[in-house]
Amino acid sequence: MAFKFFPRKEWDYIHTHITPILTYLRSSLKSSLRKPSNSKAIQKMTLLKSGVKMGLMKKLPLYIFLVLMWCNVSNAGSIKDYEKGGMKLGKSLLELMTYDEIVEGLRPIQRGKDFVATLYIPNPFTYPDEIGLYMVLFKPEDENLTIHGFYLFEQFPNDFEGCMKKQDEYVKTNTKLFNLKPVDYGIEPKPNGPGKWRSVIFEYSPLKETSSVLCYHFADDPERNNLKMGVLTRELADYISVKQ
Repeated sequence: MAFKFFPRKEWDYIHTHITPILTYLRSSLKSSLRKPSNSKAIQKMTLLKSGVKMGLMKKLPLYIFLVLMWCNVSNAGSIKDYEKGGMKLGKSLLELMTYDEIVEGLRPIQRGKDFVATLYIPNPFTYPDEIGLYMVLFKPEDENLTIHGFYLFEQFPNDFEGCMKKQDEYVKTNTKLFNLKPVDYGIEPKPNGPGKWRSVIFEYSPLKETSSVLCYHFADDPERNNLKMGVLTRELADYISVKQ
């Protein structure tokens, strides 16, 4: 049965691997240390051990380089695998929230009805370091309520400069995490209503999942100034247009 969305009024303001290399080294050393059955074999084994040691010593820098390179690659995250407060693209929202909690936090989005959003606050006991207010986006007709995107909200009342400073911190962290160079569009007039905004977008080539860090200044209500940092599937990104 598809999830039923009960529309509310206009958007409410939101407050706030090394193992193969080690195996090879171990097996090589074990082989070199096996006891021979006679003196001639001992002589050959001594030469062999000496050769193995020299060979390993010569190759050790290469092994170290390969290990470090593997570590760097494995530690470089991806937008698809990015996880925050238990949320992850492709994961069912029902693993994190009850049906009633999802309904209680429902919000529409500006780009139509194919996707909707709900508000989510991670369990403080399960995710003590990732507490915050999040907006999670999904398809209302999807029985699994698969997560197509999520944003962390942070408020910066009357402090657009502070918002951008925090934005720079997230951008620096995510640049290393995603191993991607973002596009900074600079400060521009806000698309909807008076004010300004700054958007920084992370994109792959060819295009797939995307991430953005956005700062908003509301000229008519600067108390609403806020930052949004999140990730989107390509389908959702194309639907709402990331740079909005």
